[in-house]
Parts: sequence; structure tokens; C-alpha cells
Amino acid sequence: MKKNGGEFYSYEYYREHFRDEIAEQCECRCVYCDSHESEVGGRESMELDHFRPWSLPTFAHLKDDPSNLHHACGRCNRLKSAKWPSTSATEPHDGLVGFIDPFADDRRLYFTVSGDGSLLSNQHPATYMVRLLQLDRPLLKLLRLRRILRAEILAYITRMMPEIDAAAAGGGSLTRKQLAREWKNLADYHRLLNLCNAPVDQLRAVPKA
Repeated sequence: MKKNGGEFYSYEYYREHFRDEIAEQCECRCVYCDSHESEVGGRESMELDHFRPWSLPTFAHLKDDPSNLHHACGRCNRLKSAKWPSTSATEPHDGLVGFIDPFADDRRLYFTVSGDGSLLSNQHPATYMVRLLQLDRPLLKLLRLRRILRAEILAYITRMMPEIDAAAAGGGSLTRKQLAREWKNLADYHRLLNLCNAPVDQLRAVPKA
């Protein structure tokens, strides 16, 4: 993605012509809050963030470098702005403050999602990022809670449907009473699935089967 002479195109050129490629390299997710573009309004709601802020003299040469352009939601991009607190000359964080590199670091080492969708910090600089980028804001907690619910629903259906189908056909190991209970559980999970787009307070109020 360079000119014939080996020079980079402009930031505006990459944004216009290579936005899709950059989004796909980032798995169509915000590199900071991990929200999928489909969860926050589509690709048009996303922005190209300069991971290393080109407005800082140290990174001025990266203004048009596509490897420095990351897919980010508008909220995270604005909150991050040109902040670069790391005291390390080469690393995005110094072990205390800064940002994890989305292409070099494993997010799972830094963050854990609790059962209610809250984001927990495992180690620095996750604490700094959660505070600066408001990574536990209500919308993100809701998105994470939806993912948890969908995973639970899929796991239940995958586990129980063969048993339910076998019982409905007159076989299997379930009694009629157990079959009735599983059908009720399946209906409850279907109701949860329909509520996955409901406000977070409503989701929390729904009892799990």
C-alpha cells in the first residue's frame, strides 16, 4: 500500500481507499473497547485512529504510515485523542500507563469480563485504559452481557437439542417430566435471545433458566 516510489499515500487516501482492509485487519472491532462495528452502528460509525499520535514530534513520521492506522469506534478515538503517557521510548506502555498494542499483546492477559458484563483489569496498563477510555461505560457492559447471554443460549441448545429431539421421537433418556422442563427452559432461553437487544437493566432482571 505504497506509491511506486516507495512513499506512503496520505492518511486521507488510506481512509478513502483502504478503510475496509484496515477494518478487516482489526477483525472489524474497535482495537480499544473490542466492540464489533455491527454493534455500534456499522462501519460508518468507526474511525481510523493513529495509534501513535502523529501530532507528537516523536511520531510525526507515522502520520501516513498505514501500519499506524487502527480501526476504532468514535468514542474511544476521541477519548484517546493524542494521549501517549508511556515513559518508554519504544513501547506503547511502560508497565503502568499507556496502551496495549492490539497486534502484539493478548487482551486476555490484561482484561477479564465478569458475569454481569463488567470489565476487570488483570494487570497494568489495563487499569489506565479502563479509566481513560471509559471501557466500563453502560453501552459496553451491555454489549458484553449480550455476548455472554448468546453464548449461554448457544451452549444450552447445542447440549440439549439432541436429547429433546430424541425424547420427542419416543427415545432418549429424558422422562416426560424432564422433557417438559427442558422445553420450558428452551422457551425461557428463546425469550432471553429476544431480549438481547433490550436495555441492560431489563436484561439483568430476567432470571436465567
